Amino acid sequence: MNFLKVSLIALTVCATTTILPTDTSAAENTSKLFSKTVETATYKQGISAIALQARQNPADSEAVFALGALQFLNALEGLQHDLYRYGAGNADIDRNLRSFLPILRIPVSPNPSPEPITYEKTREIFKTFVAGMEQANQTLAALPDKPVKLPVDLLKISLDADRSGTIEPYENLATVLGSLSRSRNFKVEGEAQSFPVTFDQADAKWLQGYSNLLMSTANFLLAFDFEPTYDLAFHSVFGPSATNYGKLLEEKGKRKTGRDFETIAAALNFVHSVNWQVDEPDRLEATRQNLLKVMQLNYETWDLVSKETDDDNEWLPNPNQTSPFQALPVTQPTIDAWLQNVKAAEHVLNGDLLIPSMSFEGGINMKTFFQTAQTFDIVLFITGPNSADYIEDGEVSDGNFMRTITRPMGRNFGSFAIWFN
Repeated sequence: MNFLKVSLIALTVCATTTILPTDTSAAENTSKLFSKTVETATYKQGISAIALQARQNPADSEAVFALGALQFLNALEGLQHDLYRYGAGNADIDRNLRSFLPILRIPVSPNPSPEPITYEKTREIFKTFVAGMEQANQTLAALPDKPVKLPVDLLKISLDADRSGTIEPYENLATVLGSLSRSRNFKVEGEAQSFPVTFDQADAKWLQGYSNLLMSTANFLLAFDFEPTYDLAFHSVFGPSATNYGKLLEEKGKRKTGRDFETIAAALNFVHSVNWQVDEPDRLEATRQNLLKVMQLNYETWDLVSKETDDDNEWLPNPNQTSPFQALPVTQPTIDAWLQNVKAAEHVLNGDLLIPSMSFEGGINMKTFFQTAQTFDIVLFITGPNSADYIEDGEVSDGNFMRTITRPMGRNFGSFAIWFN
């Protein structure tokens, strides 16, 4: 899956409201409160109000779903705020390390007075983000098994990154989508003023899956002591004062080499410095569990989608419904191919399908890696020395297999992967 763009679709998610014949007014009130919250980016207030409803009536599907969705968006806004707070928006995102790290790709505006950042503070940013996403995951996991619906305009969702209390143009979802996506399939068309979607029960599973996917990226980093990489590369995220090497570059006049070289150098420094010691082994296994949960929720999501008979501004359509993206029509072969891809990923995570090794017969057991690794060197893992302990005999995934199962999606496989999660 393409983790670099994963934030494109994650920013578009919101809650749904159950339309209950016996409690229509409560559903309407939840819908109005939810819409007001996402349009004004007043997430803490909205979460407090809807959490009270959910506690008073755990069977209130719309309140539970709305709460989980607001917690999800609040975690994203929190990450965005932390990036703004420490000046991550002061550099061109296309020319710094943020383009290589999915958890840092959320666009933020420049901060004229950023606070000093350190390796320890960077870890705290990731830990806070994981905690927020886990809260959303737990809330969504408690959603009652009832139909839910909520019409919502995605382009009215806002994230107040600078916490100014005012939603600026760059904090509008349309701008965020345009900044995150390099795929024309997800671009907001021309002068489009709205993007209506009616979220339903299947989308609750999808949202829970995305919370786990995003947690997995942060948990993987937190599993290791990545301070050597921070020291060599994170000045390109937070500015020269963030690292000793960044200060040295600033002192010696780094601009002499040109911006293109700086970009290449940051990427090379990052890759070469990924020789990490495992710092929190529980988070490495948590990464695997997060990803396995994504697989499980994919099955549940598409089972629900397949049973839908309406065509009400669908987010995830079945072949008899209308796709929200004209460039990405969803056919049954597309869905079948995607679920085959999900199954293959699940087999890899469980060690039932090995990934190929450049140097050894057999293949690499990724379950063994996640459960026993003490170090991770990205280059030596690929070439062999750092993956030798995980080599086993068994069925090995190959390129022909992957090309076969992704063929129905063609060149749009990456776009479908971002969308479907």
